[in-house]
Amino acid sequence: MKANSAQQTGWKKVLQTPLSDLLCGRVTGRQEPLGRLDTGTLSAPLIDSIRSVTEQLQGYFRWRVARRLVQSCRMLVQEGCTEQQLVEQLSEPASIAALIRATRRTDWIFNAPLPARLWPVVERIVVHPRVKRWSARRMLRRVCQNLRWQLDAGHAAEEIVSHCGDAVALSGLVYATDSVGELLEYPLPESLRSVVLDVVQRSKLWPGEKRDVALELCTHFADGLQKGESEAALLESFGDVRTAAQLIRRARLRNRSFAWRARRRTWQSLLVALFLLLIPWTVVTVRLLVAQPTIKSDPVEKLDQQSRAIPSEERAWPLYLQGLADFSKREQEEFDKLRNANAFDGPASESWPEAKAFLNKHQGVVEQFRQAASLPELGFINRPRGDDYDGFDEFWKLNRPYEMNPPGANRFQIMLPQSQELGYKIIPVLNGAVYLAAEEGEAERCLELLLARINAAAHYRQTGPWVICQISANDLAGRAAELATQIIERYPNLFNERQLKILQEQLSKMPIPALNLEPSEEYLKHILQYMYTDDGNGNGRFTAAGFDVLKSLVEISMNNREILLSTMPSLVWQDQREPDRSEWIPFQIKSGILALQIADRKEMQRELLSLNRLFWEAITKGTPETETAYQEEYQRLMDSPALRLKYLPALMVMSPYQTSSYWTSNRKPLAQKIVALTLIAVELFHFEKGEFPATLQALVPEYLAEVPVDPGTGEPLGYEVREGRPVVEAHSLFTEHVR
Repeated sequence: MKANSAQQTGWKKVLQTPLSDLLCGRVTGRQEPLGRLDTGTLSAPLIDSIRSVTEQLQGYFRWRVARRLVQSCRMLVQEGCTEQQLVEQLSEPASIAALIRATRRTDWIFNAPLPARLWPVVERIVVHPRVKRWSARRMLRRVCQNLRWQLDAGHAAEEIVSHCGDAVALSGLVYATDSVGELLEYPLPESLRSVVLDVVQRSKLWPGEKRDVALELCTHFADGLQKGESEAALLESFGDVRTAAQLIRRARLRNRSFAWRARRRTWQSLLVALFLLLIPWTVVTVRLLVAQPTIKSDPVEKLDQQSRAIPSEERAWPLYLQGLADFSKREQEEFDKLRNANAFDGPASESWPEAKAFLNKHQGVVEQFRQAASLPELGFINRPRGDDYDGFDEFWKLNRPYEMNPPGANRFQIMLPQSQELGYKIIPVLNGAVYLAAEEGEAERCLELLLARINAAAHYRQTGPWVICQISANDLAGRAAELATQIIERYPNLFNERQLKILQEQLSKMPIPALNLEPSEEYLKHILQYMYTDDGNGNGRFTAAGFDVLKSLVEISMNNREILLSTMPSLVWQDQREPDRSEWIPFQIKSGILALQIADRKEMQRELLSLNRLFWEAITKGTPETETAYQEEYQRLMDSPALRLKYLPALMVMSPYQTSSYWTSNRKPLAQKIVALTLIAVELFHFEKGEFPATLQALVPEYLAEVPVDPGTGEPLGYEVREGRPVVEAHSLFTEHVR
């Protein structure tokens, strides 16, 4: 059979020719499905009937349907069926094509021979937008059977068409009730069927129950019509559809089995309980997620303002920077090796020769550090601006590696890079330079370096008001006094009387104050502002950022890790050596409930400051009573799971140590200072009297205001002359060294 495109010429035919024809050397153009099939045994009217069906289909499916129809017609003709019957069977192509699209089947066309005029009725019943393919096939089979039964029962095709009407509501009822034959028995108009469909759909019952409801309603309306009532009267007497559906549903549910009703009530109770739990959970979770910490105070900016108020000529940090900049990468590595080997501790170190070579090589660095230490103020600025160094751009550039507290950084930790440089580099270099000058007999330079070393401890104290800075500064001041003692003992004839008096004066002015509690309280409040909101009255609620702070506290102490593991293990990183601790409820889901159990800001601050006061009383007093008071209060909170969660931030920030041994107060530095001053007083006595005093009482009141007392024991210092040299000892220093 020729294709419709046979009249086309040129390249259009080539573009439209199937690949199989091109491979065979034929240019045929686009072909219809029937043009590719063997239809020689079929008549033209039958082919036209098949084409009228397939033309309404698309794509490859069109070709498949054409092939199936041709095969079926060929087989039926061979079996004795006339082509006129087949043409009559295919005389409603639109409805047949719609049914083929819905079911993807063609065998029903000839297996269920119905008059062609009934195919539109079948289409209106079966083709429904909510009907799946497999349901459409089942519905088609049942509808065809029922229509065939009605025809066999003597009903004419026109009667069936008139009886079904538009079949829109009937289609919905068939789909909803999974029933066909019973519904077709009721000759109801479309408006009444629509009411039945609406009630059935609103009742939301099981399919069997829906079928019963539909049959009851159809019977009701059919009886009314038989009694002569009008359509409008039946609709008016029926009332509201929604109310009717609700009443019918209630009645049907009451008729169901007791077991089903018990299960239903159980599920309803569970859903209600879940709903009642879901509402507060959603509220507290959203409340946690939207809450943001209120950052009001910035201690770093406060320190920078104090440093900017210092005149530039009195700031030591620029000169320290100059000395630190002279360390190359290779020299830094060499310094690290010497520092780790304690090479700058003087002749007592095995690596002292290498340290001397290093110091001689970097005399410029030593001089920079000495000049910087002679200035009164440190003047370190965490966030420098270009005008902070009065136009000296090189200082501004050199300070860049030490900008570790950038503005706007949402973290509670305060970095102290200047403390690291002072304690790790500058002070060790000054210590070694003091020993080197003493060994070379340069008394004046040794004195200058000792005074610089004393002032470097004061610079360290200016790095911050926090307790850790106080403790370290006191320790460095005590070590400066100990350094002076060692120089006087090892080099007895190095300093003259004038130099000893200068050293005595500077040591006596060197502060070693008691630890101040107030800065630690300010720092604790600083941490809380990164965990809580602020309502303006000193109170607030815990935020999601607070959990991040807790995770950061774990990195500070293993003790904090154990505390958090016992309370919120999901926040602690998983160690491969630990057993798997996967939880049934993820932390993100229960975080809102957990945050709700943590104390509010005001209560947390009160408990935190209370623990802090007990902690520092244990440190400063060091008595068994003060240590016991702190330990008991801390343990009371830890022993109760509810209190442990409620005050978790306070317990992690104030995690306990062996207070009297882990922390050092000012007793040891004070003892080192008193020993140094006492030894200088003994040397001055020797200069004037030509002999050493027999007792320390001989130094009072000309050289000392009173007999010096060991601050650790409250007893007088030990003193004697051994092998012609004075020896001053503090028992607390000896026990500290032994421990």
